[in-house]
Amino acid sequence: MIRKLIVALFFSAFTLTAMAQVNNGQRIAITPAVCDDLPLPAEAKKALGQKLLQMTTQNGFGASAGPFVLTANVHTVEKVVSTTIPPQFIIDLEVSAYVVNLSENIIAAETSFEVRGMDVSESRSLIKAINQINAKSPVVRSFMSNAREKIIDYYSGRVPTIIAKAQSLADRGEYEEAIATLAAVPESLEEYPLVVEKMTATYTQMVDKFATMALQDAKGKIALKDYPGALDVLMSVDPSSTRFEEATKMVDSIKRTIDEKERAEMQARLEKMQAQQELAQKMHDDEVMLQKMQIEASKKNAQEQIHKESAGEKLQNSLSKWLFGNL
Repeated sequence: MIRKLIVALFFSAFTLTAMAQVNNGQRIAITPAVCDDLPLPAEAKKALGQKLLQMTTQNGFGASAGPFVLTANVHTVEKVVSTTIPPQFIIDLEVSAYVVNLSENIIAAETSFEVRGMDVSESRSLIKAINQINAKSPVVRSFMSNAREKIIDYYSGRVPTIIAKAQSLADRGEYEEAIATLAAVPESLEEYPLVVEKMTATYTQMVDKFATMALQDAKGKIALKDYPGALDVLMSVDPSSTRFEEATKMVDSIKRTIDEKERAEMQARLEKMQAQQELAQKMHDDEVMLQKMQIEASKKNAQEQIHKESAGEKLQNSLSKWLFGNL
C-alpha cells in the first residue's frame, strides 16, 4: 500500500508540473466541500459539490486538502407550485459562497447568487437552480480572484510556522499530513524554495522509516533462509531512501548465497525487482518531479484525500459549526 502511495506521489508530481507551467506557479489549494447538514436532497448536494469543484478547477485553483475551504449555504427565497397540469415547482434560491479558513475563522472572500429552477420534481427544480451558477462568470472570477489575493496574504510571513508544523507532524509519523500542509503553500511566495526543501526532507524521512522496517524484516527472513520472501521485502525500498544502498547490498548478498538452481528459479523475480528499481530511480532523478511532489495531483486524488473517513468527519464537524454557528 505504501509503495502504491509513493508511486502515486511521483506521478502526481508529473501532473502538477504541467499544471504549474500553464498557470505560472499560481495554483492555490482550496478544498471544495458541501456541508452534510444543508437542508437539501442528496442529489442537490451532489450538484452543489460539483459546482464548487468547477469554481476551483476552472479558475486556476488546486482542489486539495488545506486550511481554506470553498463552501456554500443555500436559502430558499420562494417556492411556488403552479396550477398547471402537471404542476411545476418554481423555486428561487439564494446561494451564498464562501472561501474560509475554518480553524481560524478567516473569510477570504464571499459572494451570493440568486438562481431559479423549475420542474415537475421539487428535487430536480433545486438541481436546475444550482446549475444556473456559471463557474466562469465575471462574478465567480472576481470572487475567486479576491480569495486568491487574501490567501496569498495569509501565507506571506507564515512559512516558518508552516514548516515547523510540518516537522511536528512528520516527527509523529504523520507524513502525508505533513506533505499536505506544505503543499498548500502558494508557489508564488519568495519563501517557496524552503517549502520544497522541507517537502523533499519529509518525503525522505517517510521512505527511510519504511526502508528501515523493510530491512529488519528482510534480515529476519534471510536468517530463516527465506530468500524469496526477503527479496519481496527489499523490493519495497524506495531508491530515494538513504538506506537504498544497504538494500541493494543485501540483494547482491542473496544472489551470492543461493545456489545455481535457486538462482534460476528466482531469476524472474530478480529481473522484476531490477525493473521496478530502475523505474523508481528514474523518477527519483527527475528533479522537477521531486520538487513538485504534492498530494493535490488531480480531481480523483483530491477527492480521495477529502473523503478519508476521519478527515472527512472532522471537516464536516468544523464546517457545520462554522456555517450554522456564525451565519
